[in-house]
Amino acid sequence: MVEKKDIEKLIIQNKKSTLKNHWNDAFFYNTTKYSGEIKPNELLIWRSAHFLRRAYPIFHLTFNQDGELNGIKTEKNLYHKLLNKISIGFFIVLALVLLFTTEFKTAIIGIIGITIIGILLHLVMSKAKKYETKILTDELKDAIENLERENNPELINKPKTELKKEKVKEWTFTKILTRLLLYPFCLLMLYLCILMILNPESHYPRQRPLGIIGIIIIGGYLVADIMIIVKNIIKNKNYS
Repeated sequence: MVEKKDIEKLIIQNKKSTLKNHWNDAFFYNTTKYSGEIKPNELLIWRSAHFLRRAYPIFHLTFNQDGELNGIKTEKNLYHKLLNKISIGFFIVLALVLLFTTEFKTAIIGIIGITIIGILLHLVMSKAKKYETKILTDELKDAIENLERENNPELINKPKTELKKEKVKEWTFTKILTRLLLYPFCLLMLYLCILMILNPESHYPRQRPLGIIGIIIIGGYLVADIMIIVKNIIKNKNYS
């Protein structure tokens, strides 16, 4: 069993888990393996993700009285939590601005559109975050296993533990229903966004940039979701 003093060797940058430090690690891609905070019976370890720099998790490693590892759990870093709150606040303020500065009917349509775009953006980011969290988790587990091998020579010739490979349930009732509802709506929204770009109304000068933003977000969701479906189908074939 690997001990706390051994895992501490993985921490290259010993610093506290503060908003400022996570801001720096998220804003500037930190390839250091690893930054972390050392506590009496716990280690907080992290490094920024490659694509979603702000969405990297903090790994909480807990130890028993003998200093042996007995659990790993993850949570959002402080900068990620703050950015989520700011994003929610931004959408709420934008909805209120529409409600008080435009006609009621136009405001309702705008709020519905903003809500849908926000949901799609959240889905895209959640899937990307889940993917990168898995990569970082596997990476940390592999590093801990290597430490255990260094401390126990008898394990050198023992095959590495293979991560459990499970088939991804891509065609559950919930996922199918969600896609049956979202895909047609996304296509309709893309059509409306294209109209906003090609034929903007003269008294709504912001239609063209809003249409471009809508295409980027909605198109990004569709492409990301389809890529995930294809990737999971290929994985499931390899596992069978």
